[in-house]
Amino acid sequence: MFDYMRKIALIFIISLSLPLIACSSTNVNKINTNALESNKQESIENSEIIQEEKSAQNNIDSLIKTTPKEVNKNILIVGIDARRDENARADTMILVNMRSDKINLISVPRDTLIKINGKGTQKINASYAYGGIELCKTSVEKLLDTKIDNYLVFNFKAIQKGVDALGGFTVTIPKTIKIRDPELKKCFTLKKGDLKLNGIQTLEYLRYRSDGRGDIGRIYRQQEFIKDLQDSFLKLENVPLIPKAYLAIRDEIKTDMDASHMASYFISGYRLRNNFDYHTLKGYGKFIDKVSYYVLYKNSIIEIKEILK
Repeated sequence: MFDYMRKIALIFIISLSLPLIACSSTNVNKINTNALESNKQESIENSEIIQEEKSAQNNIDSLIKTTPKEVNKNILIVGIDARRDENARADTMILVNMRSDKINLISVPRDTLIKINGKGTQKINASYAYGGIELCKTSVEKLLDTKIDNYLVFNFKAIQKGVDALGGFTVTIPKTIKIRDPELKKCFTLKKGDLKLNGIQTLEYLRYRSDGRGDIGRIYRQQEFIKDLQDSFLKLENVPLIPKAYLAIRDEIKTDMDASHMASYFISGYRLRNNFDYHTLKGYGKFIDKVSYYVLYKNSIIEIKEILK
C-alpha cells in the first residue's frame, strides 16, 4: 500500500514542479544512474503497479478523510542545468511549504545575490554547482531562516517525458510567441489561446525568456502552469495515469523522500488542492563587477520568513 502511495505522491509532487525543470538550457545527464533497468523489468514493474492500483485505490478516500495533524514541512524542489565540462547549476528553485490549512509555493529567482563561504558573492543557482544539493539546501535555509525537510531534484528531461506520458497538456497562451532554440534545433510558433502542447513544446514554452521580463516572467508562466496542472491532473480519477507517468520520469529525478513522506505529502496536497498560495521573492537587477544579480528587497525576505514560521 505505502509503495503504491509513494508512486502517487511522487507524481503529485512532480505535478507541482514539472515547470521548474523547463528552465534548464542544455542537455542533462541522468542523475539517478542506479535506476537503470531492462525493458523486461519495466514491464514487470508496470504490471505490478497496475495490480497494486486495484486494491490501493479503494483506500485512498479513507486516508484523505483522516483528521489532519499540525504540519509545517518544507520541500526544496530543484531543476538543474548541466553544461558540458561544467557542474550542474540549480537553474530553478521552489520551496514547497506544506501547512495544515494551505500549501505555499515560494519561487526563488535563480540570479538571487547571496554569499557562499569561500566563494564570496554568488548567484544562488551556483550553490548546486559548488556543493550539490546539500549546499543548495543550506543556502536557501540561510536566506529564509528556515529548515528544509526534504528535497527533489529533476533534470529537464522530466518535463518532456512527463507531459508526453500524460498525452500532452492544454495551456492558455496569453499572446502569440515565436520560439527558437538553436541548441535543441527547435523553432515553432505558439498562437494566443488554448493549445494542447506535447512535451518538447511545453518545455520550450516554460523556458521562454524573450518577453522583456526575463526570469521573473518565466517564473510567472511556471506558476500559471502549475495552477493548470492542479485543475486538470490532481484528481483521483487520474490515478490510472500514474504507472505510465512514473515509469517515464523515474530516471530523471533524485530525492531523499521515503514512502511514508510521500504518502503524507500526497494526502495533504490532495486535501488542500484548492488552497495553494504562490509567492516570489521580489527584488531588482544590479550589476556587480560586470555580472548581473537579482538583489532581494529586505521587506520581501521578511514577508516570506513570516509565511514560513
